[in-house]
Amino acid sequence: MIVVIRDVTPDDLSFLREMLYAALAWHPERRLPPMAEVLEHAEAAIYHRDWGRTGDVGLIAEEDGRPVGAVWWRLFTEEKHGHGYVDDETPELAIAVIDGFRGHGVGRRLMEAAHERARADGLSRIALSVEAENPAKRLYESLGYVDYAPGDGHGRMLLDLRSSP
Repeated sequence: MIVVIRDVTPDDLSFLREMLYAALAWHPERRLPPMAEVLEHAEAAIYHRDWGRTGDVGLIAEEDGRPVGAVWWRLFTEEKHGHGYVDDETPELAIAVIDGFRGHGVGRRLMEAAHERARADGLSRIALSVEAENPAKRLYESLGYVDYAPGDGHGRMLLDLRSSP
């Protein structure tokens, strides 16, 4: 499998939305309302609405020109933020890979590319939110993410980009 990682373009917004829905629907036994309904909910819309503002960065994984996964981050404020919020200078990352490509290293490649890009952009930390039982948590831990404020119910993890490989 040859996967190419590239920057998000304006044409990728619908794919980013699909990936956000996939990230939210990670649990195979959890039934979510239809995608359009979920993505308009305030807690989900914050991750995609008005994409392209300052601090928005995204990468797409493609195989043979077909998008198969995405990783993206946004900066938030204390007044308006997602579940992975740490502070105004630490972006919150989201990632998803489509069925059929999970478990083949695409997520790891996306995360590593995101870390490289974040360092190149001068970021010192990046955060995310993950449920404890989500298998992706093992990937994040293997990449150097550590629990931030354990037990607070948000599942936040933080990566120090200055000390991680």
